[in-house]
Formats: sequence, structure tokens, C-alpha cells
Amino acid sequence: MSSKTEADKIAPPPQKRPASLALRLAAAFAIAAFMLLLAAIAFPYFALAFNLDREDNESLTEKVEVIDALARKSPVNSAEFRDDLQQEAELQVSSPVVLRVLRADSHVLVESKGMSAILPTSVFPEPTKFGAGPDRFVDMTLPDGRAFRVLSQTVSSEGAPQDSLVVQVGLDRSAEARLLSNYRTGLIAELSLGLVACALGGYLIARRGLRPISRMAETVRHIGSATLNERIAPGGFPAELSALASAFNVMLQQLEDAFTRLSRFSADIAHELRTPINNVRGLVEVSLNSSQPEAERNRLLAASLDECQRLSRLIDNLLFLARAENPQTQINRQAVNVVDELKKMQEFYEAAGSEAGVTIQLDTAKAVEAQVDRLLLQRAIGNLIDNALAHTPDEGIVKLSAQRLDGRVRIEVADTGRGIPADHLPHIFERFHRVDPSRSKNTGGLGLGLAIVKSIAGLHGGTIEVQSEAGTGSRFTLVIPIDVEQRAKAS
Repeated sequence: MSSKTEADKIAPPPQKRPASLALRLAAAFAIAAFMLLLAAIAFPYFALAFNLDREDNESLTEKVEVIDALARKSPVNSAEFRDDLQQEAELQVSSPVVLRVLRADSHVLVESKGMSAILPTSVFPEPTKFGAGPDRFVDMTLPDGRAFRVLSQTVSSEGAPQDSLVVQVGLDRSAEARLLSNYRTGLIAELSLGLVACALGGYLIARRGLRPISRMAETVRHIGSATLNERIAPGGFPAELSALASAFNVMLQQLEDAFTRLSRFSADIAHELRTPINNVRGLVEVSLNSSQPEAERNRLLAASLDECQRLSRLIDNLLFLARAENPQTQINRQAVNVVDELKKMQEFYEAAGSEAGVTIQLDTAKAVEAQVDRLLLQRAIGNLIDNALAHTPDEGIVKLSAQRLDGRVRIEVADTGRGIPADHLPHIFERFHRVDPSRSKNTGGLGLGLAIVKSIAGLHGGTIEVQSEAGTGSRFTLVIPIDVEQRAKAS
């Protein structure tokens, strides 16, 4: 039991299935459309309810104003006032408004017919003074279901302020309540249908809008290592997806180029390794022949040792290139006087230059400092000098120079050799590429020197450039940022 519990603790939690993008878009569209529909439908309803309330309040207030005007016209105890009240009450027979006027002692002076049975005096609120503050309206529902809005206010006679009257007015709002109720029922039905229509429409629009993504995914699904030449046709896509398709095509092109280089590199490695291994195998087989004299056997063993050393150099160079391509590779930067390093390389290769009949010159005397890896810089310059010596005939010249320009160090290695044909220039920094196919193991060329120079330049955040013309010589320029901060800005 305990082991199962431990296994449950170690096992990762199940991954939740991500929500569909189409459903997300459909939900967002449905919510937005429903909110707009709700606002478009609710606004007329609230506007109607507000206007009905305002008109009802004005009707009730108007009746109180009429009684107030009558009280100011004649004394409340006069027959003229009572006659006017009676006429006003009789006018409300066919109106939804009912009226009652009481004296201060609660004696009813006049009221609409049947008002006592509908709205007795006890249901009205305490009267407020007419014209003193906001009107006080009260809504109520009678036992028979009818809705009323009532108002109770006091008015005084202008000639006898002590003779105050209480005016009670009620307005039957049953028809309005039914109207608003029917309106709300219709709105709910419309909103329900609208919600369904918005959800369905949003889903259809989302599916239609995401259809190009499905087509793109279908194309990508069929792309594999053997079909990297396929591309996504950007036509027929929206602008955003066209940009995505173009970016994806660029990525596919880069992957195809990288895969092609890797395949070619693998084939080149197999070819380069097969030759020295076969040579060593043949030399060892011959040397094992007991009939061989000792001197010949020693010669064969020495030749085998040379092949092993060449094979070791090849493997070391390949390992260096592999490490250089790792983005996590760190180099040991330090302040280095580049001119001093060029002097050291001149002195180191002076004997080899003399043997080849080539003069190595240093055209720079002013100190130029940079933050670089000293050993890697020496290796890059050495490879460039070795390449120049190999392609420069007798009495030729190899010039070394360095200068600071725009926050960068430009190290140049120029020669007066045979130059590089134009069709080879785009490929000279590729691995195992040789301008002169005859430079094989017999002359020491591995075809990796310039590729290593390019990798070293990349590790420093720099570049390697070449200018060459067949028959006039070549100029290789190693451009490296002076310090780490400038390298970061360049990258």
C-alpha cells in the first residue's frame, strides 16, 4: 500500500486538455454580441419605464396643483370652493386618477366615486407640504392585483393659512404594469434567442476564421525529414497568417539548409575518416608481413603514425567545431594586445615561410587592444597564415595588419597568391571545402581551417570576411568587437 502511495506522489499530475481556440473565440464573440444586443434592447425598455414614471408623477402633481390653485382662489369654507372641488372630482370618473380632499380634522370634503372602497384614507402616507421639497410618491399593490401610485400633500388657503387641506391622489398603473410585464417577457424571449444566435454565429465565424490554420497545420503535418522541401503557400491567408506562413517557410528553408549541410557533413566525415583508417590498416597489414626487412617495416610504422596523427588532428578539429556551435560555450576573455600576437605569429611562421619562399610582413606598429581569448585568437590567425602560405607561390608576400575602427578590431591577413575563384568564395568557410582538390592528406590540408576561423569569430561575436580575385591574391579580414559590451550590442 505504501509503495503505491509513493508512486502516486512521484507520478506527474494528469495534463488538462487545453481549451479549443475556436470555442474561446466563439465564447468571446457571443459574449460581446450578447452584451450589445442586451444594451440595444434594454435601453428602450428603461427609457419607456422612465417616461411612464415621469408622466405619472406629473399627473399626480398636476392634480395637487389644481386643488392648490382652487384653495388660493377662494376660501375653503365657501360654496364656490366646494362647487369647484365637486366639478374637479367628477372630471376623474373616466380617468385612471382618483382624488380625495380632506380638511385638517380628516373630514372628507370630496372624493372620486368608489375611491373609499379602493383606496381608503388609511393606505396613504403622511402628507407632505406642497411645494416644500421633493414630491413623495408611494407605489402599492391592492389585494385584487391592481397597481397604484399615490401622493398625499397639504395645501393652504391664501386668505386663511390655518385652513389647510389634505389632498390624496391615486393613479391606477395596472395597464402600465401589464405593458412593462409584456415588454419584459418579449425581451427575455428575444435575448434567449439572441444568445443562441450569437453563440452559433460566433462558433461558425471562429471555425471559418481558423480554417486557414487547419490548412496550415495539415501542410505542416506532412513535412518530415524527407519532405523539407515542401512549403506553405502564403496565398489565400489573412495578413497575420500570411506573415506566419512566410516565417514558417523561412524556418523550413533554414532547417532544409541545416539538414543538407549535416547530411553532407556526415558524408564528408565518413569519407575523410575512411581514407586514413584504410591507409593505416593497409600499412599495418604490410608491416606485419614477416618477410619485410626491418628498415621497410620501420618506414611503414612511421607512415602509420603520420596517418594516426592526421586522424587525431581531424578529430580534434571536429570536436572544436562541435563545441563552438554550442550556444552555451564560454571563452576565456582577457585584455590582449593584438599587434603583439601578430608579431608572435610572424616569428612562429617565419621558418615555414622561408621554406616555402614566402615573406611574412607585419604592417602594424601601433598597439591595438581587445577583450579576446588569446589561444583562440592565435589559432584563428595561425589558420589564416597557414592557408596563405599554402596558396602563395615562391617570392610571394603575406601581410599581417590590425587596426581599430568603429569600436572593432580588424585583423587582416593578405597574400599575393593564386587567389580564389569566384564560384568558390561562397563556400570557402564550409567544412571540408577545398579550393584546390589536390590538397589532401599528402599536403596536409584537412579542409577545416577556415571553418574553424569562422567559428572562433562567432564565439567572439565577430565575423570573417574575404576579398579575392583569381591570380591576384586574397585578403581575409577577421572583425572582432573590442569588448564584451560592444559584442552584446552587436548581437
